[in-house]
Amino acid sequence: MPPIVHRVTLTVAVVWLLLVTGLGWWMSRRIIAEQLDDLAASAEYEARTTARVVDRLFLEMASVANMVARQSGVIQLATRYNVDPSGLETLTRQQRAERFTRDPLVRSVGDFMNRLSGDLDYARIYMNNMSDDTVTASNWAEPDSIVGMIYAGRPYLVDALRDGKGQMFGIARLNRTPSYFVSSRIEDAEDMPLGSVSVKFDASAMALYLTGRHIALIVNRQGRVTTASDASFMLRNVAALLPPGTLQTQPSDDDEDPGEPLAVRAMAGSDQGDQWRIAGHPYLLRRQPLADEAYQLLTLASLDPLEPMRRQHFWAGGIVAAFGLALILLCGRVAGQMMMRRQEERYAANCDALTGLPNRRAILARLEQYFTLARQTRQSVLVAFIDLDDFKTVNDTYGHEIGDEFLVECGRRLSAGLREGDMLGRWGGDEFVVIGLAPLSGPGARDEAADAMRRRLAPCLIGTYVLAGHGFHYPGASLGIAIADPSVSSLHATLQEADRLMYADKQARRTPKGGRPWMTMPDCWRDDAMEAGLGDRPREAMRGGEPGRP
Repeated sequence: MPPIVHRVTLTVAVVWLLLVTGLGWWMSRRIIAEQLDDLAASAEYEARTTARVVDRLFLEMASVANMVARQSGVIQLATRYNVDPSGLETLTRQQRAERFTRDPLVRSVGDFMNRLSGDLDYARIYMNNMSDDTVTASNWAEPDSIVGMIYAGRPYLVDALRDGKGQMFGIARLNRTPSYFVSSRIEDAEDMPLGSVSVKFDASAMALYLTGRHIALIVNRQGRVTTASDASFMLRNVAALLPPGTLQTQPSDDDEDPGEPLAVRAMAGSDQGDQWRIAGHPYLLRRQPLADEAYQLLTLASLDPLEPMRRQHFWAGGIVAAFGLALILLCGRVAGQMMMRRQEERYAANCDALTGLPNRRAILARLEQYFTLARQTRQSVLVAFIDLDDFKTVNDTYGHEIGDEFLVECGRRLSAGLREGDMLGRWGGDEFVVIGLAPLSGPGARDEAADAMRRRLAPCLIGTYVLAGHGFHYPGASLGIAIADPSVSSLHATLQEADRLMYADKQARRTPKGGRPWMTMPDCWRDDAMEAGLGDRPREAMRGGEPGRP
């Protein structure tokens, strides 16, 4: 690949990779941001909707407890068993239950509570007297009846008797079920407390209302998850997720622990606020306060699907980058081959295949440029025709391979005699051409310029040549040097003049009849020629073949 094509290909490849990287990063962030916006909007909507449902559930529990507490049969029963009869505290729970359930009013009120809890899907509705004893309950006729149970010190019962209402989340004592307890005070006509009615709603039943795309958590002020749509969060502590100022650092009045903490930490540098890593998984958090200030609703939108999406974007970008890079390299290779082919064609069209010098076409093109430049700068043009005398004899004596080497060597030696700006080319066969520029002066100055060129070029070819084990002395070539004024002479006229002068020089250099041989061979190379199988041929060649022939 040509250096320029290599550099351009490398530059385009780097630009392509930077473009794909930057554009891919921007598009990935944009897509992820849109996904986050969708998740945030969805979580926000679910948080508001679920909060309304949970508020209605808590309101319904309080309303049911308040309604039952004002039912005439319940008030009558509470008046009858305002406190435990004497000696009842010495009995077992079963004995107390048996004594209470003998009363038809206890059974009647219990049946009413049972129908109501069945309709509303409550775990239990029950009534306690001022002695904290359960007088009747919706499950009074069942084996696991709580009638006769004494719930002394339960916060929701204490609050109901003191303030008129009470509520608590706790673990049921009998079946260890996480449940919500809401109580309302039973009062007589003078608003004096007679006992309380409690509604028990299991957390597992409330969780059925926390439906949606995301995870919904009901969390108390200690950070404990009291209800969750995902069982893995149930009864764990997520205090770090509560809004500032809502966490209750003091122990609660009930007997429940705050729950085992979950690993919770905020995610730094998030595109959307409130991103948290909980138990090793990323979530988008939305908080929603509830009407009951004892609880907060938290909605968690899982961000786990975003990581595979990022990986897909990475691989998609990598594939696009690799495909584009392969295409760029392929195009660069094709472009390089095309450029090399054009260079080869241009070289073949303008350069001599043997010597590597400019050929006739290139000489003529450069000569036209020199004529144009000379007219613009008021200079003259020098054209030297050089003919290698007796080149055929070299071929016949030593073979064409030596002849070719001789031409190459002549071109190399002539190059040493060039001025800066001169051009040497092979006109064809054993002829070379040198062109250059000279100052435009009178005839004497032009003759001096031509003589100077002759003095530079002619000696370059004279001397001993050692080629492939053969050595001989070459006396030089014939030169015809024409100097033209471009304003009055044409290119072709100048070439014809140089050619004419070259033939005149060749005629002048010819050896007179019976004269000297054209070249001499040193003794040290004569044996090499003989060993090459030429016999006496070099000697005959030195004699010129015929008397008087150069």
